[in-house]
Amino acid sequence: MSYLVLARKWRPTVFENVIGQGHVTTTLKNAIVGKRIAHAYLFSGPRGVGKTTIARILAKALNCAKGPTPSPCNECQSCKEITGNISVDVIEIDGASNTSVDNVREIRENIKYLPSYGKYRVYIIDEVHMLSNQAFNALLKTLEEPPAHAIFIFATTEAHKVPATILSRCQRFDFKRISLREIQEHLKFVAKTEGISITEGGVYIIAKEVDGSLRDAHSLLDQIIAFAGTDIKESDIVEALGLMDRTLLFQLSETIIDRNGNECLKLIEKVYNFGYDLKRFCQVLLEHIRDLVIVKVVEEPEGILDSPENEIEELKRLSKKVSLLNLKWMFALLSKGYEDISRSPSPRFTLEMTLLKMVHLENLESINAILDKLEELKANSSNSSAALAKKELANEVKTGVSSLKTAVNASLGNGQWSDFLAFIRKKKPALASHIELVNPAFTEEGVTLNIKDGPYYVYLSENKKSLEQLLNEFFERKIFIAIQVDENTAMPSKIKGDDTIIKEVMKTLGGRVVEDRRRANV
Repeated sequence: MSYLVLARKWRPTVFENVIGQGHVTTTLKNAIVGKRIAHAYLFSGPRGVGKTTIARILAKALNCAKGPTPSPCNECQSCKEITGNISVDVIEIDGASNTSVDNVREIRENIKYLPSYGKYRVYIIDEVHMLSNQAFNALLKTLEEPPAHAIFIFATTEAHKVPATILSRCQRFDFKRISLREIQEHLKFVAKTEGISITEGGVYIIAKEVDGSLRDAHSLLDQIIAFAGTDIKESDIVEALGLMDRTLLFQLSETIIDRNGNECLKLIEKVYNFGYDLKRFCQVLLEHIRDLVIVKVVEEPEGILDSPENEIEELKRLSKKVSLLNLKWMFALLSKGYEDISRSPSPRFTLEMTLLKMVHLENLESINAILDKLEELKANSSNSSAALAKKELANEVKTGVSSLKTAVNASLGNGQWSDFLAFIRKKKPALASHIELVNPAFTEEGVTLNIKDGPYYVYLSENKKSLEQLLNEFFERKIFIAIQVDENTAMPSKIKGDDTIIKEVMKTLGGRVVEDRRRANV
């Protein structure tokens, strides 16, 4: 007998064995018990989550010798034929290869015949969104008033491509991605039943890689067994699937926390030489930093993170070496870096520069913590050493605030100013048009706009308050703004009134005055 792959061997044959789609199976079972069976269903959702599997189980439940029943026996002739995909009463059609109107006309001709020995003729059309518009139109009338013995089950990964006229004639069920924890538990059960030895970390790597698809998890496990046999180590999984070793993430995050730029660049070179997609790597690193934040703020992160126990312990160790505020800024810098990498012609260099910014991020302390220390100093000011302590704390406050301002200015200069311009265009387009061509200078006090004397300077000076309010709203902190005349480009003092505007237009458009017909003052 030929080998049966795990995805087929472990395909559920009853509703109770379906994983992660309880909202669908419960509704269908109740509909069968209550004899409220619809004539058309639409199953939509990601690949490999059970759409076709549940369609077959529903067909068996309706045509079982003991049915219709929510628990098909899988022993009668009808159940066996449907499981083997040889039933003449259950017709499975691939919508991707049967897209024409002629294929639908054939269905319309055959649907009028009664089932051979079952109770229903069930048509399962997979990837139904691939049908042509003409095919959908040909299906409409039959779908609206089908024979009593006919049931349609449509499956699709792209429900938005199905015409509304079809959707309105179906009961729709949206399938969800299967959770990481559910996939891990299922893989452990499969491995135990199949006599496969695999570590918890190895199960996690597989489950993490399949993005909620149980069928993909079965396929990957099959591939790994073919590579490593029945005794599977994490290194076998990494090598068999061409994945990046997750220990590299922990090494990289620790070098960033330890401010070791040299080692950080070496690790990036290792990732690059491995051939790993840098955009994907940046995304995984973002998730890793997010996990560090979780273990930093949550007392029992095991309830939130699906990571294996050894990884959670390592996350806890690393989180003790860095402040929460620094982790937040690292996440913000890497998020911006991810956007830059997506657009960069040299993603490696962009990633390196982003990580070096994270390496040289100052140790930040929240303003609230600094204020708490000031209050504590005030309360203890009667002590003889208060003056000395006050001086030391003042220096600490100065350093902390300076570091915080430096981080704020770094965020302003690292692309957030362009994001602010996009924000202000939606709020006040006129104000945005006056500052788009201004080069901002970032200082410890905030932002300085240097602009030549003239109407732009007057306008911005008059709207300075509004501009500060928008800055505070966007950056969610107090940011000071200064508007000053750039002496190097100031207009001559004799140019006044309308002449200023004329000069600006001539300079911008490259024109000249042909004739001035303005009346002289009398």
